[in-house]
Amino acid sequence: MKLLALLVLAVASAVFAAPAHVISVAARHVDQNVPSTSDDNFIRTVMNAHWFWRRMHCAQELVWDPNLAQLALESVNSCSRTIQHDRAGSNLSGVSPAPSKYDDWITMARDCIHGWHEEEPKYPYGNPQISEHAGYLHFTQMVWRDTTRIGCAMGNCGDKTSSSPARIYCFYEAMGNNIAAGEFEKNVWPPVCYAPSRLEAEARFGY
Repeated sequence: MKLLALLVLAVASAVFAAPAHVISVAARHVDQNVPSTSDDNFIRTVMNAHWFWRRMHCAQELVWDPNLAQLALESVNSCSRTIQHDRAGSNLSGVSPAPSKYDDWITMARDCIHGWHEEEPKYPYGNPQISEHAGYLHFTQMVWRDTTRIGCAMGNCGDKTSSSPARIYCFYEAMGNNIAAGEFEKNVWPPVCYAPSRLEAEARFGY
């Protein structure tokens, strides 16, 4: 009887000791196809897309920051019902349905980031009218000249929300879209610098 009682207590202790770990795993949709924040292919895709457009807008090349990537991962894994900014200095995108293959997640990352630059025609150079509802703030953060570091993460929130379950979050430092007087004029330049040459692009992108 004593042995049976000890076994029961041991099992009970294991059950009550586990919830923190079990809950943290269950809170996310575990998708092995989603690139991690340390995935070289994912990082290269993010950096190359930013490099291309920042070069044209006379902005310095960015450095990958693992700490920012971790913050982005925590934010994307919170799986809010709709995509929402937890902090300034961030760009977020989501698609539906979620990709089913790793390569498709990489393609999604590239397409979302290049898509942020498609807002550029909406930006009123020389007379920016800034509001949180402006339709070009992804673009302006992307090419913000004072920004030096970036970290991004992807997540599949398919089990928690049907609103854009596949998501990519990028966090930047220094944070862009500073509404102080003169900051947009100083940091968002038109594409007046030279575009990457074919040889540069081939060396960077591998094709």
